[in-house]
Amino acid sequence: MEDDYYLDDMEMDDYGPDDFSYEQLMDYINSYEGEITPEMLEVIEEYKRRSGRSEMDVSRIAVSELIEMCVSPSCVQAVQHLLPLFIMCAVFRFFCYLSKAGSKDARVPPWLVHLTSALLGIMVLQSFFDKALLYIVACCFLSFFTFCLVCSWNRKYCGLAGAMVVIIFSLSCELLIVDPTTWHKIRGGQIILSMKIISLGIDVAQGDIADLPNVFEFMGYCFNVGSVIFGPWISYAQYYKLVEHDDNFMGFTWCGQVLLTSSLGIFCLIYSNCITHWLILDSSHKWLLAYRDAQSFRFSHYFVSFISDATSSLSGLTLREGAIMNVARPQYIEIPRSLVEVVTNWNLPMHNWLKTYVFKTVRPYGVFLAVLMTYVASSLLHGLNFQLAAVLLSLGFYSYTEFVFRRRLSVIYDACIQTRRCKPKCDHKYTSTHPVVLLVNVFFGALAVFHLAYLGLMFDSSDGEEKGYTMWHTLDKWTGLDFLSHWVALGTFIVYWLV
Repeated sequence: MEDDYYLDDMEMDDYGPDDFSYEQLMDYINSYEGEITPEMLEVIEEYKRRSGRSEMDVSRIAVSELIEMCVSPSCVQAVQHLLPLFIMCAVFRFFCYLSKAGSKDARVPPWLVHLTSALLGIMVLQSFFDKALLYIVACCFLSFFTFCLVCSWNRKYCGLAGAMVVIIFSLSCELLIVDPTTWHKIRGGQIILSMKIISLGIDVAQGDIADLPNVFEFMGYCFNVGSVIFGPWISYAQYYKLVEHDDNFMGFTWCGQVLLTSSLGIFCLIYSNCITHWLILDSSHKWLLAYRDAQSFRFSHYFVSFISDATSSLSGLTLREGAIMNVARPQYIEIPRSLVEVVTNWNLPMHNWLKTYVFKTVRPYGVFLAVLMTYVASSLLHGLNFQLAAVLLSLGFYSYTEFVFRRRLSVIYDACIQTRRCKPKCDHKYTSTHPVVLLVNVFFGALAVFHLAYLGLMFDSSDGEEKGYTMWHTLDKWTGLDFLSHWVALGTFIVYWLV
């Protein structure tokens, strides 16, 4: 009998979490007639751990424990990582201010200001990425030498040459040179650099920039300390205004904006890491879990956006005069009117970049093709990642379908139900204050939240996060929700063709 017990114990230990359900395990324990030994309890706890079962699944921990176990560590870790970046941004702002002090003859030469911008940016890259910064630096130098060669031949091809260099370089690194974990780590910085290089090349090709910047100006722009890690994308004209403008005074408004955006960023980090999983437990319905995981991902994006706001302001960049939220507007994403509004307010600088350098270029060939190429360009910037490509292309189809469908409904019923809000005094018969119009807009807003939960579900914190998720991870997540969002989008498109 004793031998049978140890045999049963070993067999149970050999099973994995997928071999039988938690309920079957408990039935086995309840029907077992022998003594429950410490060894068996250890096996049960190990099974519960591997299968993801824990006390958090069925009950919430106390607020004090949440603060101690999650909120405080998140804050401490964030400050440790961000403090060097903030110090470098403040140093650059102060240097720019001092460089304009005194008479013009006694000022710091511009090349030194650009060099300082580049060196501080490289120091920050080293702080965040260690030796992996060499890939970003290599891409920058390769692009500059390419621009020099192309400009000596025909400058109108600078935009095309810049795009080809960054795309080929990024794909080569992702597929052949850099290991997945390292590349996933530096992907954000590489995207910002790629956008700067492509926009600069197009501006030079179109004559918006008179001459190709010299090596100091080019490096200072690409490695500008206020945008090199978290962004935002800035045009060369915005960077040049920062360096050359005489008004770099550091006043109370500037300090207040930096403190406000930094605090909002830390709050979004805490909400993403701690509060979402505390509010919606693992035992909830699968669609609530999808909403939770998607919202957690969105708030992590808001964290990056607000910190991007803070570092750009701290370094002296002016994105929009008098505006607080220059990168993302969470209020239009969490309570959306439409998916078009979500896309527009997700990342304002990137939206402007895509609209200026992709959408308007392809627009003469049709709206659908312009929308499609915009999302293709965004997917290429993010690399060969099935998950991101699937989400972005799905979002492109969703937003286009919603846009044309609601526009047609607006024409048929003469109502303010388009994807974008009408002006205060529009010509529609039924304005936005009409009860039926309000209900229709609320319905489409709820539909947008539904789509966001579905699309954002796979951006969770599972094991593949550090290397980037695979195609099977994405398909498995969507299969669990029966591909319902795609079916709804397809149905909407069919209804659009029928009306």
